[in-house]
This record gives sequence, structure tokens and C-alpha cells, in this order.
Amino acid sequence: MTPYKIFFNNRITTNSVVVSYNASTLSNEEIFNGRIKLQLSTANGRFLKSGNVALRAIETTMMGIDTNYRLVAVTFTKPSQATILSIPDYDSFNKYVFDHGMTHGVLMVMDKNKKRIGVKIIEV
Repeated sequence: MTPYKIFFNNRITTNSVVVSYNASTLSNEEIFNGRIKLQLSTANGRFLKSGNVALRAIETTMMGIDTNYRLVAVTFTKPSQATILSIPDYDSFNKYVFDHGMTHGVLMVMDKNKKRIGVKIIEV
């Protein structure tokens, strides 16, 4: 198993929302990156505010890399306008991972004889 992390950055302008992300090993070797740009005039506001922009990007990353990799940390830059763009919290992330059958791509740890997701969610 090779651990990796994803870093998300976002930029909100008067016309658009841009979310960029970079997945890398813990030694900072880049393994995947992406960019999503949505025009505010046509974007689904509920999608932006739900945190699903990031969750779908994480899922795309997992589908695009070798199954030997395990996500151990996700770092989000805090959106400048939380009324437009939100980031997922730990519970939303966990629910999405389980609901979409993505547990194979994340670090799982034992907690009181029960497996749980061991991915760190960080907001900077």
C-alpha cells in the first residue's frame, strides 16, 4: 500500500469558481491532478454548496490511479465565499466513501474492534 494525500485550492471570482487539486505521495511525488471550472451564471448552486465538487474529484482521483494507493489525508483551502462554495466535513466525506463503495481506496483503521476510515481532513 502506498499512502497519498490530496490538496485542494479554490478561487472564486465574480464570474466563476475554480477548484484545483493535486494528489501526491507523502514524499510529494505528484500522481494525479485536476481542475474544475464552473461559471456562476450556469452552475448548480446546491452542488457547489454541498461539498460534492471535492467529493467527486476525490472519487475521480481514486478511479484514475492504481488500486495500490490509499488516501490518508485531504487538505482544503477555506473558500473565500462560503455562501457560494463549501468543503465537505469529515462526516460527509465518510458517508460519501461508504455510499460510493470507495473504502478500497482509503486508509482504514481499527477503532474499538470496528473498522473506520482513517483519513485526516484538514482545512487551512
